[in-house]
Order: sequence, then structure tokens, then C-alpha cells
Amino acid sequence: MIGKRKAVRIAPELWAAIQDNLEALGVSSVEEYVEAVLREDMREKGLLPAYTPEEEREVERRLRDLGYLD
Repeated sequence: MIGKRKAVRIAPELWAAIQDNLEALGVSSVEEYVEAVLREDMREKGLLPAYTPEEEREVERRLRDLGYLD
């Protein structure tokens, strides 16, 4: 997600654990990991839509290309 960001404070040892394991976590930054975990948790709880508008457009495009949509 692009745009303005807000700061969130986390315990230094948690930040260090994430930073030390970026590759294993499949992310390039602590911020990327924290944002992904929070987004997934909120989606599971129904507090965020399953897809962003951009993702929805991509799914529709792919379904159209496969012939499932007109």
C-alpha cells in the first residue's frame, strides 16, 4: 500500500527478531512483515475486505482472460 504511514512502536527484541529473519519470513523489511501480518489478521476477522480494489480488478481481468466472465 502506497501513501502516508503512521508509526507503531514495538518491543526492540521483537523488531530485532523480525529483522534477523527477514529472508525466512519472505519479506524485505520489518514494516512489510508487520503490515502483512496485521492485514491478514484483520481480513480473517472480516474487518478488511479480502481484496484491495487493485487486486479485485486483477482477478476480474484474469477470469475474463480465461473466458469465465464476459
